[in-house]
Amino acid sequence: MSVLSADQISYLVDKVPKYAYIKMSLINRIKSGELAVGNKIETESDLGKAYNCSRLTVRRAMEELYHEGFIYRIQGLGSFVKERISQKQNLDGINSCTALITAQNMVPSKTIISTELIGAPTDICGKFGIVMTDTVFFYSRVYYADGRPVIYGRSYFNAKYLPGIEKFDFSEKSIVSVLKDTYHLELKCSNRELKAVISDAQTSKLLGTPENFPLLQVTDLKTAVIQGVEVAIEYYTFEYVTDRIRYSPEIT
Repeated sequence: MSVLSADQISYLVDKVPKYAYIKMSLINRIKSGELAVGNKIETESDLGKAYNCSRLTVRRAMEELYHEGFIYRIQGLGSFVKERISQKQNLDGINSCTALITAQNMVPSKTIISTELIGAPTDICGKFGIVMTDTVFFYSRVYYADGRPVIYGRSYFNAKYLPGIEKFDFSEKSIVSVLKDTYHLELKCSNRELKAVISDAQTSKLLGTPENFPLLQVTDLKTAVIQGVEVAIEYYTFEYVTDRIRYSPEIT
């Protein structure tokens, strides 16, 4: 997670549970360098006074920081800022969410929410150059790192170029391998956009975050060359919980 501005912090005070606010506030201090590697974190009692909350609330925030690798503990001495080795790894060449999670020393898994052929939504028609009576393949899923939800992905595929795609079991196969091995398509990104968003009720439920939680949203239109013509194949939206997973711009 990047360092939050004063305005963002002020906004979060009223929008997220107190434990989540304490957690993000401490992460912000770590990211900004105010709390350096090896620095001792204030005691639960002191943090409770600083944030005007119970020690139980502080303890929940500290537990999440511990499990996400931001701090370590020494019995009898307290909690200290930990060097996050995984954040320094070279993520060049990562081309899937599963590979991204694996590269950060976490075990990947996913839950498929939907795989179905549907009529093309209006906004997708414009991106694919098709009409609403045309069919697209909708694929939505949640990726997990060490059992914790980290990425919510939604993709629309131009079914005209992918006959039979709805028959694949994507719990066993990756969409990247199916496109390459079955349809012989090499997709490339053509219009990637990144922006900060806040989660709605559905996304919060899927990602296990409070509602209105800050996320990184990445969208892109992916194309492939078919018979010498570049055509739009996929439009995706990924939403990342960036205090649990590091985004890689190399994902294609």
